[in-house]
Formats: sequence, structure tokens, C-alpha cells
Amino acid sequence: MDIMGFAARDELLKRVADSVMLFCADARHVDLEQESFRRFSEYMGLLHALVRELTARRVERTPEWGTTTAALQQLEAEINKVRETLKTYGARSRLSRLLVCRDVLSKLQRSAHEICRAIESLSLGNLDSTLRLKSKAEEIVHGLESVEFKSAAATEAIVTEIANSAAEDGRSRDYTSRLLHQISDAIGATTSASLGREMALLKQEKEEMEARKQHAEALQLAQLIHLLSRTEMIPIPRGEGATPPTSDNFIGSFTCPISGELMQDPVAVVCGHSFERKAILEYFELGQRTCPTCGELLSSQELTRNISLQNSIQEWQKRSLTIKLQNAMSDLASSEPDTLNQALETLLAAMEVPGYIAEISQLNPVTKLVTMLKNNAVNSKSTLKCLCYLANHSAENKARSKGNSFKSRHLLYFSFFLCGLTCDSLMQEAIAAAGAVRCIVKMFCRGETEPEALQVLLDLSENEKLADLIGNTKDCIPSLVSLAQNSVPAISEKALHVLSRLSSKTHFVIQMARAGHVRPFLTSFQQVNTEGRAQMATALTGMQLLENTARHLESEQFIGTLTKSLYSCVCKPACLGCIKRLTAFPGVVQKLVLDRDIIPALLGLVHSTTSEPQWKQDAVEILISLVGASQPQDYCNNPSLQELHSLHNIHVFLHAASASSPQTKCSCLRLLVLMATKSSDARDLMRCDQSMISRLFSTLSGDHRSGVRLQVLRLIHSIAEEHPGGVPLPPSPEKEGAVNTLINVFTSSPDMEERSAAAGIIGRLPSDDADIDEMLYRSEILKAIHEVICATESSSNHHHVTMNEPTPWQPTMEINCLQENVLASLLRCIEPKRTELQRQALKLDLSTSLIRVLSTASSLAKKQAIIALCHLSHSSDQTMTGSAIDLKDQKDGFFPVSQLQWIFRMKSWCGFSSELSQSLCSVHGSACSRHAFCLVKAGAVGPLVQIVDEAESVACEAALVALETLIREERTACSASMAIAESQGVAAILRVLQHNSSLPTKEKALDLLHSIVKHSEISVKQSLRSKEVLINLLKVEELRKKAALILSQMHDIPQMSSYF
Repeated sequence: MDIMGFAARDELLKRVADSVMLFCADARHVDLEQESFRRFSEYMGLLHALVRELTARRVERTPEWGTTTAALQQLEAEINKVRETLKTYGARSRLSRLLVCRDVLSKLQRSAHEICRAIESLSLGNLDSTLRLKSKAEEIVHGLESVEFKSAAATEAIVTEIANSAAEDGRSRDYTSRLLHQISDAIGATTSASLGREMALLKQEKEEMEARKQHAEALQLAQLIHLLSRTEMIPIPRGEGATPPTSDNFIGSFTCPISGELMQDPVAVVCGHSFERKAILEYFELGQRTCPTCGELLSSQELTRNISLQNSIQEWQKRSLTIKLQNAMSDLASSEPDTLNQALETLLAAMEVPGYIAEISQLNPVTKLVTMLKNNAVNSKSTLKCLCYLANHSAENKARSKGNSFKSRHLLYFSFFLCGLTCDSLMQEAIAAAGAVRCIVKMFCRGETEPEALQVLLDLSENEKLADLIGNTKDCIPSLVSLAQNSVPAISEKALHVLSRLSSKTHFVIQMARAGHVRPFLTSFQQVNTEGRAQMATALTGMQLLENTARHLESEQFIGTLTKSLYSCVCKPACLGCIKRLTAFPGVVQKLVLDRDIIPALLGLVHSTTSEPQWKQDAVEILISLVGASQPQDYCNNPSLQELHSLHNIHVFLHAASASSPQTKCSCLRLLVLMATKSSDARDLMRCDQSMISRLFSTLSGDHRSGVRLQVLRLIHSIAEEHPGGVPLPPSPEKEGAVNTLINVFTSSPDMEERSAAAGIIGRLPSDDADIDEMLYRSEILKAIHEVICATESSSNHHHVTMNEPTPWQPTMEINCLQENVLASLLRCIEPKRTELQRQALKLDLSTSLIRVLSTASSLAKKQAIIALCHLSHSSDQTMTGSAIDLKDQKDGFFPVSQLQWIFRMKSWCGFSSELSQSLCSVHGSACSRHAFCLVKAGAVGPLVQIVDEAESVACEAALVALETLIREERTACSASMAIAESQGVAAILRVLQHNSSLPTKEKALDLLHSIVKHSEISVKQSLRSKEVLINLLKVEELRKKAALILSQMHDIPQMSSYF
């Protein structure tokens, strides 16, 4: 048996049954919203039957009986509370009931909920399963929960109108009369006498409430009495104040008699009158000792806090605010912007009152607020502030519910049910479901950047489900990234905070990176698993990255993780493509060059037999970028870069080139070209590997695909560069085939780059090989050289090159390179000892084309043209008998200036030509025979002087030597000096001396100036300027003697001067 015994149990059940029965009896006399209260009474009747059936049974002792006892006690308390509510309601007048109807229904709703909870706790199914009591209890619970206590629409409208009319004292009499008719219909008072009796009862209630210190309720009734007194429909007893009370009288007891303001901290003095604490203290500080209200002398200044009055004031404020809030909620449905804005201000003011936000939440204003965001005429800032309060309140409730009991959480969810939300929803979800996120993003897109909008997103993003909704909303993440760069901290910080909450999802981080916010991407890349890393690498490969965005990717941690992922089977393809994409940015490439893991990983991909062809292609392309960006110090800092240039790896790339697709073959060869260009060690290894040289020339002759052939030519050219031995050739008979292949490419290829590379290699062929000379003589190489020189010279003016057939215009740099390589090959062909080739050149009138080069080509090409003219200027007999020039010191296709000077001393300045004029030369006279050409007569002096005038040109020194040698023949020195002077040669020489030229160049310029001054007279103006320049050169020790010699020649210093 239970510890209470059968008697105690029966007593408890009897009390509950009696309470239910008394309620049912009281409910028959209650005039309340009929349908909902009728259903409530029916279910209470079922509860009475359930309790009586339980009383009739004797249940053995069970562990659940203690819980059931507590539930019965709670059930009894709630039923008694309902009875008390109905009793108080029934004791009021009909007018008073109209005002409190809404509050009574709200109390009944809460009591119904608590009764349901108590019934659920009875554990009836465990007490006696044969009674089927549990199913009956569930029926009662379900029925009570379905009852919705809600005032009729007409009643709600009347209460709202009463509140509005009481607050606005200026309503017309007609309006008040119409309202009174509505009130009469609602309470069933059809005559003036009935209304008069209700009015008397209302006044009696007011007096009783005032006596009980219920000031707020009394004030509410006083407002209603004043409203009804405005019309003559209700008879007013004599002496009861024909003058309507003012609004001050309504809250007279709530205002401080001293300050006239509503009291917040009311205190009472010893005589019983109340004042605001601050006001009465200031009154006492002035020396006053009497009561400000009654004037009585106070025996003490002791203050007592008037808690009752303070509670009444707060309740009155709450009631007033509730009325305003209800009006505002009604106005939110208006279409007038002014009405909506006013309602928003009222709603916002109510939300700012501590603890009042919960009541506002129950009114469920979310949908209307979100709709208002779409209205441009409504104050969006106030709307967003309201949503901020609601979202933040929801977050607080959620956090609070986590620490509460099941019962408390159930109450919280039930309150949301009353607001129109589901039991497992929160206000944040309602805000999101109403479309607030999309509205806010559209505001961002329109350029509206309110901090409150970001605060709403920040509050919503605390919910993981809503964070997904925010991130998936179109244009949201790009807008947030843009706002994160805003100059206003309140905006940028909130935007960054929202983005950080979205950073837990990989696809959101990828969207941020696309929009330019890369830091979360870098952080996430270190943390995700291999599948996520592959996804992120793939996404990064397809992004349109800007330079400033790519700078964030230069992180060593990111680069390290990315390169290490090349060893993962899952990440390898994606990370390889990502690295290739990032090589477009120099800063990232520099970081990759310093990484010690990437080169071994890439070499493994190239060397592996299981690698996909595309992987090998990508790996080689990345290595090309790394080698191209490497600097000499990088080879010391990264041993992997040194190892890349080993002979083993050179053979790896050669093997990959022979066994791969044409595209990969070109890439491997291009990598070898870069390796030969960057590393002298790699270049020497390739040069000494005879098998590699043979393979390259074999490829050159066997593979006619332009891309492959061009890379082979460039590789051979790079191997031969800066080496005194020239181009390494395979042994005979392969050597003859190699040279003929080079000649055929140069003379026949339609590709300008191939012809340029072949010409550069021909220019570096060994100079002491008679077999090569013979092959050059038998070929049409000089004709092709002439054709290219003419075409490239024409391109300077017409921007196109015409060779075998029309080709598209090429950039100036490529044209210059072609011209320089062709001139280098010409120099290889027409060295002084190769007279047959020289005669071929003269027959082709190459000298005329070379003179034009002096005016149009690059500095190096000009220097090469000067040397070529030097070779062609030898007479046939001098060429045969003269000493040959040693070409071992030749570099870049031209001689050192000292050898060039020797050549000019050997020449007569005339050579063979079949097309030059037979007229006498102004310098050499009859020396220019019908079978010879003269550089002076051909107009080379002007271009040479122009080259001297370009003091920075590398051809300047060669031009000075050429002009100075022209004057060395005593017979023609005067004529030659005058020709140079007439071509503005003196002015050009002086500019060289004044310019920051090299010391050897200035020495050659002084030699030429001395020869001109010695053999001719210069103008006074030139003479004065020359003296000025020469005097300044006397300060330079290396040039002092030569400058003094010229000044002595000009009779400006004595010959026995100390300068000598």
C-alpha cells in the first residue's frame, strides 16, 4: 500500500473531483466567449469522470504513485486557480468584464496548458492497464490543447477603440456615441437606464480598487468612465462632476508633486505623501522641512520606498504600452507609409523596454516586418532594429532553454505555439522563413549598408541550419565579402563575423575565395580531409583570380600543404592542376621555388610509368615556371633545384620527350632549354653528352612538327651560347646531315622563329672546319640571308615580314632577334679568308642592305652590320694575301674593336660590286673603280655618325673606329675629315665625350676628334664647344693626355705643357 495509505489517497482524489465538479457548476453562470469556454467545460467534465473512476479503484503500491500524487496536487491547484479567475471575472460589472476579457482568456489558456501537463504526469497506464484510463487521459489532454481562448473580433475591436479614445481626448461626440452603441451591444445593455446602472457599478469597482491600492486597474476604469461621460446617453447623478476630468487627473497619483513627472522610484515621507526620490532629496537639500503636498512640518526626513505605488505605476505603464503595441500591430497592415513608420517607432520603443520583448514575440510581427523591408517608403533602419531585437531574443531564449528543465522548455515552446510557430521553432527560424535573408541581401546589392541588417544575419547565423540558408542565398557571400572591406568598422567587423560563422562549410569557403576573401579558404585548406582538399583545389583552379587576391596565396603553410598533397592519390590530380594555375602569379612561383618538396614530387610524376599523360604534361609545365623564375641564389637555398639540373634528370626529360605526346615533347624540350639557359653546369653536361647531341640533331632532321623542331633548335642554340667551341656537332657522317638540316631550316622554313634559331646556330658553327665552309658555299644561304635582311628592314616601316610567303606581323623583339641571328650567320660566312662567299655576298648587293641596317636595326645588329661591311670592303687580292682574323674571341657575332681597327687599316674602303655607280668618289676619287664599291660613296658616313650620336648604343665604339680609320690615309684624310664634319660628326663626338659612356669609347672618340682637327678646320661654334668639353676631360687621368693633345692642336695649350 502507498505510504499515504488508502485514506489519504482517497481524500486527495476526492478533493480533485470536488474541485472539478465545483468548476463545472460555476462555469454554467459565466458569460465568456461561448464556444471556446464551452469546449473547455466539456473536457473538464470528462476529467471529473476520470478522477471519479480512479477514486473507485484501489491500486496497489507502485513506484510511480509518488509522481502521481504530485501531479494530483498540481491539478487541484490549477483547477482552483481557474475557479478563482472565473469568480473574480463574474464579480465585475459587464463594462469591466469587457476590458479584462482578453486577460482572463489568456489566464485560462495558461491554466489549460498546466492542467494538460499535470494529467500527462499521472502515469495512469502503469497503475492499471485494464481500465484504459491512459487513453481517456490522452483524449482530455488533446482536447484541452486544441482549445484556443481568443476574444471575438468585435470585442477586440471595441477594446482597441476604447483604448484609443481614452488616449486621445479630442475625439468628437458623434464618434464617442457610436462607440457607446457598440459597447451597449457587446454587454447587452439596450437602454440608458441599463447603461447607467453599469456605470454606477463601474464607479463602485473603481473606488474598491483604489482602496485596495490597485492604482493601475483603477486608472483604467477611470479612463473608461471619463470616455462614457462625454455623451448624454448615460445619465450622470447630480453632484458627480459635470466637468470632465483632465488627463492630469488620470495619473495624478503617479506623478511627482514636485517635478510633475511620472515617478520611477516613489518614496513616502512620514506624513504619507509620495514623491520621486531624487526630487524630494533635492527639496530637503534646499533646507525645506515641510511636506510639499500638505505643508505639514515633518518630524523626520526619513524616506520609505512605496513599493505598492511603484508596482502600480509599472503595471499602468505596461498596460499603456500594451495598448499602444496592439494599435501598432494593427497599423502594420496599413498601406500608408506614414502610418507604417509611426507603428514601427511604437514597436521599436516597446522592444527597448526591458523584459517586454517576450510579449511582442507572442504577437508574431515577423511576417509584417519582413514585408515592410520590401517597401522603399518605410524606414528600413527601424524595421531592421525590430528584427534585431526579435532575433536576439530568440537566441537568448534558446540559450536559456538549454539550462532549464524539460518542463520549462516545454513552456517556452508552448509560448511559441501560441504565437503561431511550431513547437520546435524559434523566432530566428520565423524571421528566416519570412524571407528576411533574401530581403537583406537585396538591400546590400542596392548599396544599402545598414549595420542592423548585418546584425540580423549575425544573430541568425548562430543557428547552423539558418547559417546554411544565409550562405546559400544568392549573392549573399559576395555581398558580405564586399562589406568586409567597408571603411566603417561597425559594418566591416560584423560582415567578417558573419563570414567566420559560415566558414565551417567548405562550399561557403570556396564562394568566399571566389569573391576575393581568401583567408578562410587558406585556414580551411589546412584542416579539411583529403576529399575536401581535392574539392577546394579543383575550385581554386577554376577561379578568376586577381593579382591582389593571389598575394594571399603566397602563404608558406598553404604552399607546403598544397605540395605535400601531390603525394596523395586522392588529391594529386586536383592539386597538380591548382599549382599549374597558380604559376601564373610570380609571387606564388617564388614561394614554390623555395619549397623543397615540390620538385621531387614533380620529378616522380614525370619519371613514373603509371602517371597519366596529362599529369606529366602539367608537371613539366610547372617545372618550366619554376626554372624560369629561379635566381642564382635559389640554387643555394634549395638543393632540389640543383638536383633538377643533374645529368640523370636531363636524361629523364629526354626520355619523356621521346615517349610522350607532341605537346609533352615540346614542353620537355622547352624545360631543357630553360635549364641550359639558367645553369652553366647543365649546359656543360648537355654539351659533353655526345649521345644527347646526336639525338637532338636526329630529332631535328626526323621530326618536322614545327613546335618540336623549334624547341630542338633553341636547345642546340642554348648549348652553344657563350662557348668558344661553338656548336657541338655529331661525328661524321652525321655532322654533314646536321649542317645541311640547319641550312634547310634556315632557307626553307616558313616559321620565322625556326629560321631565327637556325641562323643563330649557323653563326656559331665551328670556324675552322673546311667541310662546313664548303657546304655553306654550295647552299643558297647568302641569298636567304639577303632576303631576311631586306624583309626585316622593311618590317620596321610596314610592321610585317615577307619571306617565302606572307606571314603575320611579329613583335619587334622577335624581328630584332631574327635580324641579329641572321647577321651572325652572315659574319660566319664572309670572314676575310672565305673569299668565295664574300664574292657571292657582293654579287647579291648585300652591302647596300647592310648600310640600311645601320639606320634601322637594333644596336647589336648595327654593330654586326659594321663588322660585315668591314669584311666585304676588302679587295680580292688583299683578302687572298692578308692575314686572317682569329675568331676565337668573337662573341655575339662580332669582333673586339681592336681587331676591327686592324681590319680597317688593311682595307682600301672599296670592294667588289657590279651595281654601283661609275662616278668618282668625293673622298677617294679614282680609287673607286668600276668594279669596286666605296662606303663613302654609298652613303655609310651619315649612318655611322648617327650611331656615334646614339651614345648608349653598343655599336658606338665600332662606328668611331670605322670613321677614324677612314681618315688615316694621308692622301684622302682632308676629304674624309670634311665629309665626317659635314655629317655632324664633331657634334656627335662631343656628345659621346659628355655622355656617361665607357672609357674605351671615349678614348676612341678622342682619337677621331684629333684626326678631324688635324686634317680640317671646324667651325668657331664647334671649336668653342670642343674646348669646353676637352678642358673638362683634363680632370680625368686616363683621358688627360689625349684631350691635351687635341687642345694643343687647336693652339689652346702649349705643346710642352705638363699635361703631356
